[in-house]
Amino acid sequence: MSALVDVILPTHSRAKTLPFAIEAVLGQTHRELRLHVVGDGCPDATAAVAGSFPDPRVTFHRFPKGPGCGYAHRNAVLRDTGAPFVAYATDDDLWLPDHLESAVAELRGRELDLVAFRAAHVRPDGGVDPHFFAFDWRIGPVSSLLRRAFMGSAEYVHRRSVFERVGYWDQTLPRFGDRELYARILRSPAKSDYVDRVTVLRFYSDFWDPRYDEMTRPPQEPYLTRVRDEAWRTALRRATRTGRRDAGTRLRQAADCLRFGARSAPELLRLGRRVLWPRAPAFEGNGR
Repeated sequence: MSALVDVILPTHSRAKTLPFAIEAVLGQTHRELRLHVVGDGCPDATAAVAGSFPDPRVTFHRFPKGPGCGYAHRNAVLRDTGAPFVAYATDDDLWLPDHLESAVAELRGRELDLVAFRAAHVRPDGGVDPHFFAFDWRIGPVSSLLRRAFMGSAEYVHRRSVFERVGYWDQTLPRFGDRELYARILRSPAKSDYVDRVTVLRFYSDFWDPRYDEMTRPPQEPYLTRVRDEAWRTALRRATRTGRRDAGTRLRQAADCLRFGARSAPELLRLGRRVLWPRAPAFEGNGR
C-alpha cells in the first residue's frame, strides 16, 4: 500500500502566516504527500500566497465563504482525493519535520486507524511552553476528556478508511469540528492512540490573532528555522520528559484550562454531546 498522504490545509485570511505553514508541510521528511490548500472565502492577498508555491504537490482550491469554519469545503476536497492517509495542517501552526514520518510509522507499524501527537505552544513572549494545556495529565478519565477538548486537527493523522465508519466532517457545526471528528473516531471501532511526543508547534489564535496585524515579522518565520534544527527539536522533546512537573507548571496548566473554558465553554455546552460525547454512528455530509 502506498504511503501517500493527502494534507488538508484550510485558510481564510492569514496571508502573513500561511507561507510558513505551507513550508513546514513541504519540508516533511515523509515526502509522499499532496497538500490541498482549501480557501474558504480567501481575500486576494491570501489567495496569492496560496498559489505562489511552484511545488507540484501543492493544489489551491478556492471556494466562496462557507458557513462557520467552512467544513463543507474540506469535505468536498476529501471526496475528490484518494490517498490512504489523511492529515490536517493549519495556516498558523508549524509541523516539526518528522510529523508525517512519525504518524505513518505508527499507523502502519501498529495497524492503527488514527494517531494523535502532542503539541507545544509558542507564547507571545517568544518562548515555547512544552506543558501547555493538559496533554500530560494523568488523572484517569478526566485526562482523556481534557485532551479530547484541546486536540486540534493539526495533531492527528488517520487512515482514509475511517470516513467509511464515522462519516466526514460535520459541516453543520460552526466551530470545534476538529474536536468533534476526533471524538467521533475515538468512540468508533477504529483503533486509535495518543503518542506523547511533540510534533507540532501551536500558535493559539486567542493569544496571537490580536498581535499579527501590528507585526512585520510573524513569529512563525524564526520558528520555521528552529524546528528544522535537530538539536532544538531534541531539547524541546526532552523538556516534556523531565519527570514530575513542578507546582508552577501545574498551576499554569490549570490557569490555561480555566482560561480556555471561560472563552469556549459556553459554545462547547451549546454543541454539547456532538463535540465531546458524539454518539451518532456517522455523519453523512453532502460533501459539497
